[in-house]
Amino acid sequence: MVKKIKKKIIHADLGPLEKLQHNEYVEVNTNSGVKGLKNITHDPLETYKNRKTISFRQFEAGDIFAKQYRKASLVTAYSQVRYNNLPGGELTIAAAEAIQMAKQNIRDALKHVGQPLDSIIIHVVGDGQLAGTWSGVHRSKRSGQDGVAALRLALDGLCSFYNV
Repeated sequence: MVKKIKKKIIHADLGPLEKLQHNEYVEVNTNSGVKGLKNITHDPLETYKNRKTISFRQFEAGDIFAKQYRKASLVTAYSQVRYNNLPGGELTIAAAEAIQMAKQNIRDALKHVGQPLDSIIIHVVGDGQLAGTWSGVHRSKRSGQDGVAALRLALDGLCSFYNV
């Protein structure tokens, strides 16, 4: 009689349970058969929306700005980013015009929001940092709450600019 070989179940260490309270995670399969966790709220704007710290309207305006910010190639890049390059390494005219148009849209939106709130838009929505680490609230004793309040005001300005 042939003995059946049972598949060995591999359990993964998914870290401490406290980690699961702060973000949203989804189980994903890996190549080795071990289930892993994927953080789906790595974007601070998405996290603020899920925690109901900002409204859906504010999130939509911030998302429009973030897409324009990425299109304008203003995001911190850790490697070379290429958009529709020609073999010689030059950008096509259409790609260069799209980047310039996106940069102009970013300038118009930031001008509409005004100083000093335009810098929190760049800090949180553009660069993906937390509102409490913004330089405008670094002297505050409760920088997290003050940063979110400033972010809400700035996102309201984006809502009126984008007519969301």
